[in-house]
Amino acid sequence: MNASWPVDSDPSKLWPIYTRGNVGEVYPNVVIPLEWEIGSPGSEAGWRSGAEQIGFLTPDDYGPEPQVMQGVFGGYAYFNASLMRLLGVRTPGLSVDLIDTQFLGDSDVAPYVASKGDKNAKATAKVISTAIRTLTAKNVPVLAEMRRVADAFVAIAPPLDAATEDLWNFAITEFNKPWEFLIGNHVAVTLKATIASGSLTDLCEAKLGDPNKAIALTTGIGEVTTAQPIQAMFRLANEVGAEDFDAEFAKFLDQWGHRGPNEFSVAGKDWAAYPEVALAAIDSMRGLDASKSPKAQEEAMNRARLALVAEAKEKMGWQAKRLDWAINSTILWSRAREESKNEVIRIVQPMRHRTLEIMRRLAAKGGVSDTLGPLLLTVAEFEAYMADPPSMVATIDERRALYGHLSGLEPPFAFDTAVTNNQPPPTTTWKSRRSIGSEPAVAGSVLTGAAGSPGNVIGTARVILDPSDPTALEPGDILIAAHTDPSWTPLFVAAGGVVVEVGAAMSHSMIVSRELGLPCVVGVDDATLRIPNGAQIEVDGQKGTVTIL
Repeated sequence: MNASWPVDSDPSKLWPIYTRGNVGEVYPNVVIPLEWEIGSPGSEAGWRSGAEQIGFLTPDDYGPEPQVMQGVFGGYAYFNASLMRLLGVRTPGLSVDLIDTQFLGDSDVAPYVASKGDKNAKATAKVISTAIRTLTAKNVPVLAEMRRVADAFVAIAPPLDAATEDLWNFAITEFNKPWEFLIGNHVAVTLKATIASGSLTDLCEAKLGDPNKAIALTTGIGEVTTAQPIQAMFRLANEVGAEDFDAEFAKFLDQWGHRGPNEFSVAGKDWAAYPEVALAAIDSMRGLDASKSPKAQEEAMNRARLALVAEAKEKMGWQAKRLDWAINSTILWSRAREESKNEVIRIVQPMRHRTLEIMRRLAAKGGVSDTLGPLLLTVAEFEAYMADPPSMVATIDERRALYGHLSGLEPPFAFDTAVTNNQPPPTTTWKSRRSIGSEPAVAGSVLTGAAGSPGNVIGTARVILDPSDPTALEPGDILIAAHTDPSWTPLFVAAGGVVVEVGAAMSHSMIVSRELGLPCVVGVDDATLRIPNGAQIEVDGQKGTVTIL
């Protein structure tokens, strides 16, 4: 039977191609109905605002449908790739192929075919203006405004001992305005990072003969927000004495407690609410050689990067300043992208903690004891649960069972409703995550993905489906995962390389691998199923290949 989720969407009739690329990292699991209903209007508006800031989309592009940029199908979040293709069409120097590489990977979606209205001279003129400002920028002032908005939202959060109705009103009335602003600017910064990296990639292809050199030239840049918590964790594990640990750990939580597994979701386990998650990660790093410290690896990668930059500049001769310009722009916007993401995540934490408090109170009044079940309700259902907790227990049980069913399925990475009768592929056609997977690859097989971080390594494959046990990975093993988020980062410290199924440009796995100097390949279809656990494999992060030895 085809299974539907309470917040499933109708796909756009104008823009039929959807992808899990990028959004699959933000929402790796079945989406939470409560948070989707609260946050999706702001997400949609924010995405439109960000695209219009860049200029490649106009208000006339979306059509009459209220939700176009994003959607939920079979319970999983998707992003509209058809509209993103217009970034390649309307931006000189970019291409649809480049956009497809970032958002669609190796999926079998039909190639782009031009349609009337795709080209838009006014939009292109604005994109050109944006690109010039992007490539000549020396700083990113909007980050300070994003911090101000996030600080203001955190400051108005009612205390956890406030009345239940005050906690709930905060969630449903105060969240969307800052969420829309932060999402919109995060999208704009992310797209500017795409413009900058695209410019560098084009330059490397034209003048150095290899577009993938852009990756090596921006690896180990330092000061990347996503990588900073792991540096702090390593210090806590190996440089802080027992007598000072509690105080230093409290400082860590104060700065980074909003990060953690599934951090965009109210169902996530941020390190402040679940400190045991952070402590387990810190324990996994104890006793590691100092050469494996994130800071030491970052510095080593930066030295190697600077040597490659010097070599490339010598090859380019009198045009070397163009390379400096493109590299510096890519570094500026890559850092900004991660910093802007951090501000977005900061405002999720107050929502999460107050929602958890509401659920604790309702559990004591005859509701359910787990923290997931009530989140699977819609807003109207949750309000009924608040009014009479026992009356909604059966609904929660049914919803939890459906969540479990959908969680056991592998959603298609991308699909085109133009060839599926204007509907997403029914869940009855989705394969089971574990029981109907691809056949394991045999010795000599070469699996392909996207180049994530340069380097070549041979090691033992370790297929890990849950980061909660960091000891599952021995030093030098190659981490094989479906996707990664900050909860996975401690495993990177000991790993020799990284291979993930879901990932695209500027994904978590790419960014952290580049800072730690780990060969990384992303977007390898069914990697956790096809790569035998314990097999010897070779990972080439420059070519984007994984070879079974």
